Amino acid sequence: MKKTDRNPFVVPYLCLLLLLPLLAGAQQRGNIHGRVINNFTKEPVPFASIFWKKAGSGGVTDSAGNFSLKLSHHPEDTLVVSYVGFTELQRPFRNTYKDTAAITLVLQQVNLGHSVEVKSKFNKGLRWWKAIVANKARNNPYRHDNYAYELYNKLELDINNVNQQYFDKKLLKPFAFILDNIDSVSEKKPFLPVYMTEALSDYYYSTNPYKAREEIKAAKTDGLKNESLLQFLGGINQKTNVYEDYTNAFGKEFISPLSSVGDRYYNYKGADTQYIGGQRYLHLFFTPKREGENTFSGDCWIHGGNWGIYRINLNISATANINFVNRLSVVQEFTLTPDSVWMFAKDKLVVDISPLGKEKVSFIGRKTSTYRNVRINDPAITQKLALNSQKEEVLVLEDARQKGSDYWNEQRHEKLSVNEMKVYKMMDTIKTIPAFIKYTNAITFILDGHKKFGPIEIGPWYKWVSANQLERFRLRFDLGTTAEFSKYLRLHGYLAYGFKDARLKGRFDVTYKLPKQQGLTLYGSYTNDLDNGRTRYNDEDITTDNMFSQLIRRPNTRQKFLGVEEVKFSVNKEWKNKLSVQPFFSRTNYETHTPLPEKKLLLSHPMQENIVSSELGVRLRYAPGERTISRHRKEMKLKSHQPVFEARLAMGVRNLFASNYEYKRVSANITQSTRIPGWGKINYMLYGGKVFTNEPLPFMLLETHPGNEIYYYNRQAFNLMNRFEYVSDRYVGINFEHNIEKKLLNLLPFMRKSNMRQFWNVKTVWGNLSDANRRLNITDYYYEYRMRSLRGGFYTEAGTGLENIFKVLRIDLVWRFAPLRNIPPGFPPSIFKSNTNDFGIFGSVKLQF
Repeated sequence: MKKTDRNPFVVPYLCLLLLLPLLAGAQQRGNIHGRVINNFTKEPVPFASIFWKKAGSGGVTDSAGNFSLKLSHHPEDTLVVSYVGFTELQRPFRNTYKDTAAITLVLQQVNLGHSVEVKSKFNKGLRWWKAIVANKARNNPYRHDNYAYELYNKLELDINNVNQQYFDKKLLKPFAFILDNIDSVSEKKPFLPVYMTEALSDYYYSTNPYKAREEIKAAKTDGLKNESLLQFLGGINQKTNVYEDYTNAFGKEFISPLSSVGDRYYNYKGADTQYIGGQRYLHLFFTPKREGENTFSGDCWIHGGNWGIYRINLNISATANINFVNRLSVVQEFTLTPDSVWMFAKDKLVVDISPLGKEKVSFIGRKTSTYRNVRINDPAITQKLALNSQKEEVLVLEDARQKGSDYWNEQRHEKLSVNEMKVYKMMDTIKTIPAFIKYTNAITFILDGHKKFGPIEIGPWYKWVSANQLERFRLRFDLGTTAEFSKYLRLHGYLAYGFKDARLKGRFDVTYKLPKQQGLTLYGSYTNDLDNGRTRYNDEDITTDNMFSQLIRRPNTRQKFLGVEEVKFSVNKEWKNKLSVQPFFSRTNYETHTPLPEKKLLLSHPMQENIVSSELGVRLRYAPGERTISRHRKEMKLKSHQPVFEARLAMGVRNLFASNYEYKRVSANITQSTRIPGWGKINYMLYGGKVFTNEPLPFMLLETHPGNEIYYYNRQAFNLMNRFEYVSDRYVGINFEHNIEKKLLNLLPFMRKSNMRQFWNVKTVWGNLSDANRRLNITDYYYEYRMRSLRGGFYTEAGTGLENIFKVLRIDLVWRFAPLRNIPPGFPPSIFKSNTNDFGIFGSVKLQF
């Protein structure tokens, strides 16, 4: 019997039945998509490798850090994310064969080390670096004659390494609600966002002449109401230019990886290439060659055609000499305009400040700057900059703080993250908690020294009790008004009592800033007290009437005091270009105390009983580029790198309010703090002056060169000179200090990991006295103190030392070179020798980055 022929569709049909489950699975196989970000900077990581460990399939993130992958065909697989400079991330994943919700994958930065292994004989990374340097001049955005843009700045402050157990304790329980804001993205080290502020401005810049102008047109701040502080959010501050050979971070000089001498400090490694928008980009890595130098590790993407930088990531090296900064990252992005010109696109500075050490509670600051509507070489920019009264000017428009949420939602350059939106809400809540107000006041009292009670304040507390050789035990109590009393008027006074001399002393002063006349301040004061170590003309010196002064006095040196009864009035006018003029009047009645010469020995007029001087004068000051942080109690001036010029002209008027003297006084000084590229920082003060008179004047009306009688180093004084030791009526001098930082210490291998920094300095002054002034003042008294003249010679102190010891201490080694005295014949030199040593060791404390 013949077999029946098979149906030709049977076999394909059976195969289809067998494949249906697989096809169904394939049809249901979905996608996984999301974003890869840097845990520290919260910036996207472009072109990171991402793949399934078992399946082997994968891809790379795009230029914005986004990715989309087919799900693995394995029921369980591991998603692996890798990128040079980051710890590899492995995320187990159970396959549901459906599209997943968007996920965020966080990479942890690692230290790239101090070297990069280059296996090939030809280092393409070094060749790429040379091409970048060769094309820097045309790719540097700062090269244009002028430019302008709309600038959006955002500043966020977070508390890092938050331990939730802290909030179980009694002191912090009132703040337990802020745990709801703990960041959910960071798994290992959660942080707590606590502060947010934003600013939108129009920014204008020209190269030659250098000018910068910023008009802040919108500001969203919470807790930062001071206009001068608000200006520091602007684009003029913390600007990093990677195209320069050297760049600054927190006042410290760092060598840029794009420096023309970068191959001396960095190893370079060329990696892969990618195409962005049809353009070819090269990936370059760089790491420090040596430890202990201020360098970066990181990477950058380079345009394959014109060698411009598209994106660069800078991370300070682990052994960089910068205090309290655990990590610092700078991310810069540039955009290529249709004219093939590179301009700014986005900057992000992220710093982790750890005052208590690594792994402890720290503070993370994130400043993001984005740029829109960029204009280059526009004549309108020149017209706008012509409005400047100084080289750099920041203006806050009147309605800047009045912009509502609708305005910000429309105008801000990028949307706020979930964390950033939480901060605004949290700060509104936390300020209403009584415990927050209580703790804030307590910390302020300890650090600032003053305690506020609504419209009045008391303090500083460290002046309440003190001691000295004249008063033995001294009590003092200060009372002043606050901004709650008046924003423009401040009243202040104190009473003090010395138990040994049984005298009541005190001071009262008033300061009034005219509200509608910017820069105009009226001042008046009455003082009846000891001078307490204050240097002439300076009302801001640290005085000796504090509870710590006696602990660090040099032994065998008696304190010297002048009694001062003084009335003073002044008017200060400061213009926007930082030129200020201050006419003043003062009337002073002086009293001397042992071991200073008796007052009767200093009288030069018949029937004279007191030393009274009435003085009219004017003080001129020009500080270009200086910025002022205005506070109710006083102003803090932040100088620029430009010189500051000061001059003082004064005349004593006889018979004006019983004045005994007639004279003219002229003095001037120039100060500057600036950097020498590659060789640290220098500070100098050049000064001089002369007193014109036809009659002998007592030493307190002449120039008494500033001495120092404690072991705490004084930068403005001669530290091995006694107070009132030398006096002159004409003089010229210079104070010079060069902070070499670690330039020489790094030559010693065992010092490269040290935080210490080296410096050297010299102070010298030439001075002389007229014969009449010498006869009145220079007398060899029969006790331990002698006043001297430099007699046309130089007094010099030279020193060196180390600072940043344990991040706060400074040790100065100082040598004294004093002019020889004319010793009368037959007298032993020992009785004319100063009781000050020719060598001394001094200490001081300075918090710095």
